[in-house]
Amino acid sequence: MAITSRTIRIGEQSYPYSFGGDCLTEIAEGIAGMAADKLVFVTDDQVLGLYRTVIERLAGDTASITLTHRAGESMKTLSSLTDHMETALRAGITRRSVVVSFGGGVPGNLAGLMANLLFRGVRLVHVPTTTIAAMDSVLSLKQAINSPVGKNHIGTYYAPTAVYADVRLFETLPEAELRSGFCEMAKNCLAIRPAALEPLRAIIASGTLAAPKALTWLLEASIDAKTSVTQDDTFERRAGLVLEYGHTVGHAIEICDHRARGASGITHGGAIAVGMLVAAHISHARGWLSDDEVSAHYEIVAGLGVEPWLPSTVHVADVLGVVEDDNKKGYLDARPGSVPFVLLRSLGRPAMTGNLPLVQVSVQEIREALEVIAQPSPAAPAVGIR
Repeated sequence: MAITSRTIRIGEQSYPYSFGGDCLTEIAEGIAGMAADKLVFVTDDQVLGLYRTVIERLAGDTASITLTHRAGESMKTLSSLTDHMETALRAGITRRSVVVSFGGGVPGNLAGLMANLLFRGVRLVHVPTTTIAAMDSVLSLKQAINSPVGKNHIGTYYAPTAVYADVRLFETLPEAELRSGFCEMAKNCLAIRPAALEPLRAIIASGTLAAPKALTWLLEASIDAKTSVTQDDTFERRAGLVLEYGHTVGHAIEICDHRARGASGITHGGAIAVGMLVAAHISHARGWLSDDEVSAHYEIVAGLGVEPWLPSTVHVADVLGVVEDDNKKGYLDARPGSVPFVLLRSLGRPAMTGNLPLVQVSVQEIREALEVIAQPSPAAPAVGIR
């Protein structure tokens, strides 16, 4: 498969995104062309175990070091960031060095923050090995780690020099991780580009989600949807906030489940998918989404293999406790007992407050929607409304 290159424009920033199948040679040539004095690969133990020889191939003749950590959210901490930067500095990196993230969104975020902080900014390259990273996180300038209070509280905005993706690297992903990225694509369809729902339905029905052709279409569609709302919004603080659809509750579910089960907890995409169901139920309760539109959420989520209810380890009260520390606080005037939320008035049409796709949602509304999906119900995926 020939390599394709797209220019990603986010506000005043732009960078090339090159992707295809069986294109590791082209990726290695692109990295070599940067003439770095040292490459700093940031990955995790699981990815390193699978792709150590690929990392060596990408490094080529350039001196390199590989920084790794146990896979999972425990990597996105200040202690990991400090350890990685100290190791890189002791290894003799300079302003001519390049930080290369190789893995999913977690090492990608850590690498991005590192690159921004080292010498006030060194070059950054992303080589995503997961669908969630390729279709979502690398299509953003946001680089962040978690605080002890919540997810992505400590971060910055920093543009990569380049992004490279070989869809063949996704073939080793567990089924749940493969579908995790498709959940973010489903979010883009439901909240931004409902016209893409039919092609997505066709791919789901065909059972060819892992085929290079399907993955390439999903990459193209993700780029089109995401850049349509970020091209004039560098920091994703205006139109780009619609990308947070499903994330307010989804992040909380992810945090709660990972506290209970560690790395075996729900995937990021799976948590966002369940978060979208909560948002859809709140929108329906307000009279905005129709029964059919909520059912479309369930159809897509179930089609992607996500159980449409809270994980058994996650309790409504715990989710509500995390939601109140969501990182969108401050975009709207503070209102006791309420949280800024992305809701839909119809598919592809977010509810607005001024020029922001956010509205205040009471904790009670969130509680009621969570209780709808708190226990499995055979009817839920079919009809979407209970």
